[in-house]
Amino acid sequence: MVKVGILGTGFGRQHAELYKKTKGFEVVLIYGRDENKLREINETLNIGTTTDIYEIIEHEEIDVVDICLPTPLHAKWAIEALKHRKHVFCETPLCCQMDEAENILHISERYQRHVFVDLFFKFSTPHHITINKIQNLEFGEVISFRSYNKTAPVWGNLGLQKNVSDFHIHNFDFLIEILGMPEHIVSNGIDFGDQSIAITTLNYENKFAVVESYTNLPKNSPFCVGFEVICEKGSIKFDAEYGTNTREEFAIYYRDGSKEVLHPQMKDDYEQVIHHIKDCLEHNKKSKFLDITPPFRRSRYGTPYSSLWKQKIYFNKLF
Repeated sequence: MVKVGILGTGFGRQHAELYKKTKGFEVVLIYGRDENKLREINETLNIGTTTDIYEIIEHEEIDVVDICLPTPLHAKWAIEALKHRKHVFCETPLCCQMDEAENILHISERYQRHVFVDLFFKFSTPHHITINKIQNLEFGEVISFRSYNKTAPVWGNLGLQKNVSDFHIHNFDFLIEILGMPEHIVSNGIDFGDQSIAITTLNYENKFAVVESYTNLPKNSPFCVGFEVICEKGSIKFDAEYGTNTREEFAIYYRDGSKEVLHPQMKDDYEQVIHHIKDCLEHNKKSKFLDITPPFRRSRYGTPYSSLWKQKIYFNKLF
């Protein structure tokens, strides 16, 4: 049984629900400052609550500290948890400063504890299938890449910094799995206060990629997410709208003009992340998807994937 302590009652509550329905986990305590939220969590989910964060950090039975606090607090409490010999599962972004990331890495190695970062796109069914097809060279060389997400401002403040840290970073992570590290990056953003647009162009040798994130759609617009990877032998495209009329299309377009519509069993990204963490902890192995230092391997461009986390931190600082 993996015992978890959760810091935060926003995304933390959603994480608690996932743990509750996943065999092999027990949420021991959840920390928050809003006593009304804590009372509701205790009554609805039957989980113990606390307003003292150290009750979780110092709890002898807790194995994993799940951090769902505001980003500026991630590094501090990740390090505190690691020093108390807890594994860490942290919402994205892990942090916003390079020295913070390096310190977390150093402490995790010193205390031999895992740090999992919630890069859930790696467990999205269409993204996972596409990554495998591209890496297996089923469609030859990638020629171009485009990934996007669009939403109305219904998720709270989604100004430029929040847009990048909550949405843009996951598309960027997906891209790196397919094309590796770029040679050059140009990023542009427009901040409308609680809404924004972020567009990044990444250049590679004889190919390029575009990542777009919009949080300024009109009220009641669906949440849109999608990508298109154009290759020598065809293209892979996913386009989805979620809302009143949910629609998903996942298809392969071949060079001869034919089209193959894919109908995979769509799995919940977040549930798959939780199952993966459980497997890693039970077998005491690093995650090749979520660990702060993935196992050493090189992209086709010769860049160690272990430097990916550094690029993510740098990318956030562009805005």
